Amino acid sequence: MKKFSFVLFFMLFSPLAFACDETCLREKVMTEHQVKFPSYLDSKYCRTTSVDFLIGARRSLQQYFDERLNTAHRGGMKNIRHFLDQRKEWLQECDQYLNLTDQGRVFRTKETTEQIFASMDSLSTELERLMKIRRTAEEDALGLTAGARQMFQVLFKQLDDHRTDLQLRGQL
Repeated sequence: MKKFSFVLFFMLFSPLAFACDETCLREKVMTEHQVKFPSYLDSKYCRTTSVDFLIGARRSLQQYFDERLNTAHRGGMKNIRHFLDQRKEWLQECDQYLNLTDQGRVFRTKETTEQIFASMDSLSTELERLMKIRRTAEEDALGLTAGARQMFQVLFKQLDDHRTDLQLRGQL
C-alpha cells in the first residue's frame, strides 16, 4: 500500500504532471503576448506547411522558372508573385507561432528563416518591378528577366540546402 501511495503521490506531484501541452502553451502565449492565433494553427500544421513549401511550392516555382519566366508575361509574373506572397504569409504566421511557443522556427533556425523570407521578398519585389515595365515586342525577355532568374536561383539554393539539412537530420 505504501508503494502504491508513493507512486500515486509521485505521479500527481511530479513535474510531468504539471507539464504544459500544446494547448496550454498556446493559451499562455496568447495571454502573455496579447495575440490571437487561429484555431487551425498548431505545430503539426506548421511543420506540414513548411514541408509543403519545401517540396510542393518549390516544384511549382521551378516549373514557372523553367517554362514561363523567359516569356516575361505579366499575368504569369503576377500569379507567381501572389503565390509567393501567400506562402510567405502562411509561413510567417507559423514562424511567429512556433517561435512564441518555443517550438523552434519554421525553417529550423532564425538565420535560415530570415534568409529565406528575405529571398522571397526580393523575388516578389523584382517580379512586381518587371510587371510595371512597359516593353516592346522587340525587347529581349531573357535580358529583362535576368535579375529575377538570379533571385529564383538564390531562393532555390536556400530551399535545397535547408531540405538537405533536414534530410541529414532525419527530419524530412
